[in-house]
Amino acid sequence: MSAYRFGTFELDAAERRLLRDGDPVPLTPKAFDTLVYLVERRGRLVTKDELLEAIWAGAFVEEGSVPRTIHVLRKALSAGDREDGTLRYIETVPTKGYRFVAPVTQCDLPAPATGASRPDARSEPDAMHTRRPGAWRAAAVLTAFALLVLALVVSAWHARDRHGPATARVERAGPPTSSGAAYARFQSGRLHLARHLPGDIDAAIADFEAAIELDPTYAAAYAGKADAKFFQYWETGSHDDIVQARLAIRTALALRDDNAYAHALHCRLLGTYDWDFAGAEAECRRALALDAGNDEVRREMAFLLSALGRHDEALMEMDAAIAIAPTSFNKRPRGMLLYFSRRYDDAVAQLQQVEATDPEYTGASRWIARCLEQAGDYAGALEALIRFRESAGASPELIASLRRAYESAGWPGVLRASLSHFGSASPNLDTAGTHAQLGDVDAAFAVLDRMIAARRVMILHLDSEPRLDPVRHDPRYEAVARRAGLRPRSTPAAASARTSPAHTP
Repeated sequence: MSAYRFGTFELDAAERRLLRDGDPVPLTPKAFDTLVYLVERRGRLVTKDELLEAIWAGAFVEEGSVPRTIHVLRKALSAGDREDGTLRYIETVPTKGYRFVAPVTQCDLPAPATGASRPDARSEPDAMHTRRPGAWRAAAVLTAFALLVLALVVSAWHARDRHGPATARVERAGPPTSSGAAYARFQSGRLHLARHLPGDIDAAIADFEAAIELDPTYAAAYAGKADAKFFQYWETGSHDDIVQARLAIRTALALRDDNAYAHALHCRLLGTYDWDFAGAEAECRRALALDAGNDEVRREMAFLLSALGRHDEALMEMDAAIAIAPTSFNKRPRGMLLYFSRRYDDAVAQLQQVEATDPEYTGASRWIARCLEQAGDYAGALEALIRFRESAGASPELIASLRRAYESAGWPGVLRASLSHFGSASPNLDTAGTHAQLGDVDAAFAVLDRMIAARRVMILHLDSEPRLDPVRHDPRYEAVARRAGLRPRSTPAAASARTSPAHTP
C-alpha cells in the first residue's frame, strides 16, 4: 500500500493513519477502508454496490451504511482546508455512487516510532511518547475524566462503613481492581461507548482489552468488551463479534456473579441474538436485584419488554432509567418505545426534544418521519425524512427527487423513490415496512425472512412495528413471528383502521 497527500491531509494506508497537519484524525475501520478505496481510485466513479462488496465483503449491513460512512468521511475532512468549505474531496454522483475529486500526490511518509508494534498502540507503555499534540490533548481529557471518576469511587469505598448499602451500586457497576491503570482504561472505554462518535467503538474495545491485559481478573472490563462488541455487531453483521461478546460475558460472570453490568449484557445476548426471552427476562431481573439504581439495566429491560409487547411496563422501565440519568442516550429509546406503543404525538414531542438538544444524533428525524406517516401527516413526514437523508449525506439532487416524487405521486411516490435511491442490500425493518405500506406483501415477507436468517436485532420489534400492520392478516405472518421466537398478537384496533398511506399529498 502507498501513502498519499491531498489538501492538508496525509493518508498512510499501510500504517492505517490519517493525519491533518501532523495530527491524527480518528476514523472507524470501515470509514478508513472506504477512504483508501476512493483515494486509490481517484477520479473514477465508484458505485455503492462496489463499495459494499469491497469494504463490507458481503456482510449484512443496515440501510444507509455507505451514505453514513461517506457522511462521516466528509465531516472528518471538512475542517481540513478552506474556511468557506469550497474545496470538496468526495463527490456524490446521484443514484450511482461517489468519486474522490481532490488532487492527490503519492508520497513516502515517515515510519512510525519503532516502539509501536501496531497502528493503535495505546496499550503500549511508550505510546504516549509518540503522540502528536492533538492526541496528547485528547488523551489528557480522557485520563482526567477517568481519574475523577476513580477518585469518586475510592471516596465511596472509604465511606462504605458510614453509608452502608448506598455504595453497593458503585461496586457492582465497576467491581474493584487492584490496578488503577486498569480502572482508568475501563472508564475511558465507558466514556467512548457513551459518546458514540465515529471511531469510539474501536477505541472502547482497545480500552477494555487494555484493562483486561492490566488485570485479567477485572470482571467489569470483560463486560465492557462485550458491550462494545454488540455495537460492532450491529454495525457489521459479523457473527464473530457475538462469539467474542458471549465469551467475554461468560468470563465476567465466572469472575463476579454479582456484577449487574454483566448480567444486563447477558440479558441482551439472550434476548436479541438467542431469542430466549424467558432467560433474558430472568437475567435482567437478576441485574435489577443487584443494582436497581442502574439506568443501563433499566434500559435493557425496557427494550426486552417492548419486544414482548408489554409496552406499558417497558415505558415504566424507560422512565425509571431517565429519572436516574436524564441523558439523551436514554431519551432517544423512549421516543422509539412511544412509537411502538402507537402514541405518535408523545413520541414526536420526545424525539423533537432529542433533536433539539443532541444534534450529533441524526436518527431522531427518521423516527419522527415514521410517527408522522402513521398519523397521516405526510407533508410533515416528508420534511422529517429529508432532514434525516441530508444528515446521512444525500445530495441535493436526491433530495429534490423526493420532493418531485411527493408532488407527482404523494407519499407512496416518496416510499418508492426511497427504495430506489436509498435501498440497502441488508435486510432491515424499515425496508420491510416500506414494502408493507406500499402493499407489496411478498416483498415485505422476503425481507423479513432474510432478517430472521441474518438474526437482525430489529426483528424483535416485528410484532410492534406499526408499518407492518398491512401484512398482519396474511397467513404467513404468524409463521414468521414464531420463527423469531415471538408470539404474534392481533393488530390493534386503532391501527387496523389504516392499512396503507393515502395516495395524494
